[in-house]
Formats: sequence, C-alpha cells, structure tokens
Amino acid sequence: MTGPRALARDLIRIFRPLFGATIMLSVTRRCQCACARCAVSGGGASTGPELTGEEIKGLITEAARLGAREASFFGGEPLLRGDLPELIRFTRRSGLRASLTTNGLLLDGPAAAGLAEAGLNLAGISLDDPEPESHDRERGVPGLWEKAAGAARNLVKLGVPVDISFCATKERLRDGRAAKMAEIAAGLGARLRLLSPMRAGRWDSNPDEVLTAEDRALLRALLKPGKVHWVIGPVDNPAAVFVCSSFDRWKVDITAAGDVVPCTYFPVPFGNIRKEALLPIVKRLWASPMYREFRGAEDCPLNDPAFRSRQAALFPQAPAAQDGPHCGNSGDSI
Repeated sequence: MTGPRALARDLIRIFRPLFGATIMLSVTRRCQCACARCAVSGGGASTGPELTGEEIKGLITEAARLGAREASFFGGEPLLRGDLPELIRFTRRSGLRASLTTNGLLLDGPAAAGLAEAGLNLAGISLDDPEPESHDRERGVPGLWEKAAGAARNLVKLGVPVDISFCATKERLRDGRAAKMAEIAAGLGARLRLLSPMRAGRWDSNPDEVLTAEDRALLRALLKPGKVHWVIGPVDNPAAVFVCSSFDRWKVDITAAGDVVPCTYFPVPFGNIRKEALLPIVKRLWASPMYREFRGAEDCPLNDPAFRSRQAALFPQAPAAQDGPHCGNSGDSI
C-alpha cells in the first residue's frame, strides 16, 4: 500500500518499529476439522511445542511496546485453547485490538459471551459455501455450517463485529454462489470477506485454479464498502488496489512454535521468539530482498509466476506450505 498513509506509518516507525502492524499469531495446530483447503495449522514447517500462555503474553507485551496495533489469534482452531479469553483480555489491557479466526464449532452462546466480555474486537468465521451440506462435507464435520452461522449470530448480538470468510473459487464466482454468500453474510449481520485461491500445497502444481483477470473482475464486482471486502477491510470497492499485508509490512506472522515467517502460506522462518527478541527478527524479515523488491500485485504474490521464480531462487530449500489447496484465511485487518 502506497500513499500518505504508508508514508506516515514509515515515519512513525522510526520511533515505533511495528507501528500499525498486526501480529498474526497461531496459538495451536489442533483443529476438529479436516479441511481440504487448510494451510494454516501453525505455519507449515514449524516444529516444537506450542507457545505457552506466558510466552504469548510476553510476545504481546513486546509487540505493544514496539507500536503494534492488533493481535490476531488463529490456528488450527484457537478456541481449543482454554486460555484464549485470558489471552484476549491481556491483549486489550496491553493496548492492542484483539481479533480471532475460527471455524465456529465451539462458539456457542456462553463462549461468545466470554469472548465479548474479554474484549474481542472482531471475529472471522468461515463459511465455505451457501449450501450447508457442501460446507460440512468439505470440512468433514456434519452440522458445522449451522453452528458457524449460529456463532456469527451470537457475537453480532453481543456487539462483536463478524467477517464471514469465504473462498471465492472460479466456480463459486461464476455460478453465483459468491454473490449468494454476500446475501447470507448480510442476513447474519456480518461483512463478507472474500478470499482468493493461492498456489500452495497441491495447488502449487495446478495454476489453473488461480483466478483469471475475468474472475478477478467478477470478484471485484461484489466488493461493497462496509459490506464485502477482499482479504482486508480497505479493499472494499471495485477500484481498490489489492494489498498483500505481508509484503506491504502491515502484518507479522508467528507460528504456534514461535517461528517468525513471511506468511503462514510461505513458512520460511527468519527466527524464533523463544531464541531472540521479536524486533531483530522482524528487521531481518523486512530487509529480505523479496520485501524490498515487491511492488504490488493483482492477487496473492504466490500466484505471480515472476514472484514465485524469484522466491524460489532466494529460498531454494523453502518448505512447501502444508498439503492441500488453499485460500488465505488468516484474519488480518488494517
């Protein structure tokens, strides 16, 4: 993202190096679902025990001191961590916004009330298809669609904004299911967050899944300020410039084992917060040639042949993102 906002951010970062950034924190690899499209689950190559609550609190404290804006919790399924409400509460006490990405399975009325009371600012809840049977089949959990929709209703009633995360594949854009999801999200009192397919996992060798220019036009036609956006909130009108919040330095991804990586879908570790403070790792990450050379994209950089060729040369031993075709679903917002 260029322009006055980015310029002001970079000036402030002379004094507060992470000013405005979101810390994308995978808090667990565990999940109840078996999604064909999942790539998150802790960041691919990351190994080692999951970060403890105290380690996460230490990270949040450091991020707040460096000027970060938000901590976004995902996984795996973050609600499988019993200390999640306390982590959200600590985040808010530290002066950061707190957001969450969830499959919605555990987000019943009491759980929603607990998160709202803790100070949750935003929840992303996944609905993969307007037809519940398709969603449940793809995720391997019967009845999940209805529970996820109910989770959205529970949070909206409590005043917590909700994004419905939807993977806008070619087929769903062309046959009208993406447009139908916009109606469903509105009916739930939520925004629709469109996610485009990215070449990772099994899709790594299947470029045909990448959206064409015509498909991107269909996606853009659905964008509506305050109602439908593409990955991040500001990209919510047909003329908006696509933003990669990783390479535009609006977020920092950290795996469940503490590795700092460019993106959960590009899990090359630049350091681990268990061994080193956050700031020198982020400086090393942002000084990487791929960050310096990135000049924007019309879609996820992993779908750009030129970018893929360059990153392969820079990181010939880079681990592939986890198996499975993927849609970006980490819950970043700027």
